Amino acid sequence: MKKLLLILAYTLAINSDISLPDNFITDFNQKITNDKGKVIKYMGKVSFKQDKQILVNENGVEQKFVSKLFKWDYKKPTHKEVCSDGMQIIVIDHDLEQVSKYIIDDGLDLEKVLKVAQKLTNKDYKAVYKDVEYLITLNDKGELEKIFYTDSLDNRVKIIFSNMQYNIKSFKNELLECDTPSDYDIIEG
Repeated sequence: MKKLLLILAYTLAINSDISLPDNFITDFNQKITNDKGKVIKYMGKVSFKQDKQILVNENGVEQKFVSKLFKWDYKKPTHKEVCSDGMQIIVIDHDLEQVSKYIIDDGLDLEKVLKVAQKLTNKDYKAVYKDVEYLITLNDKGELEKIFYTDSLDNRVKIIFSNMQYNIKSFKNELLECDTPSDYDIIEG
């Protein structure tokens, strides 16, 4: 599950013609079909923010750091929150009253994906990375609208975004927080 969520979050930047905004909020509908034809549908909201920092070391050399923060807030069929700071994923399953924490050990290399991505039409793009093919569609404003791919477990994944809001001036960092209820079980993965 953690790799699936990581791929979903980072596929937002998989083409050099597709630029990520500083932040966005969007609703999503996700449909996952396994290799036996069983379908699971999810609905919710995604919040995303790029934190850009330039640090200067004692020699005066500038280093640019970019962290991509996201939160998937699943509303249906179960209530679940998934947050990441690019190094760790936290999954809060409110139905199970459980919190799972995972260290991201095999993240997506955005630079390599950007190099192999190809524009198919004015709105459609394709990228193949680590034997996974991603098809991405933008809306008329050039904002993310759909992502399709088949994951490493042969699940066909379709995500449709709606009510997309890019570069919100009053974006609140609280939208990205996963508050852990004190009475939930915690699982370190």
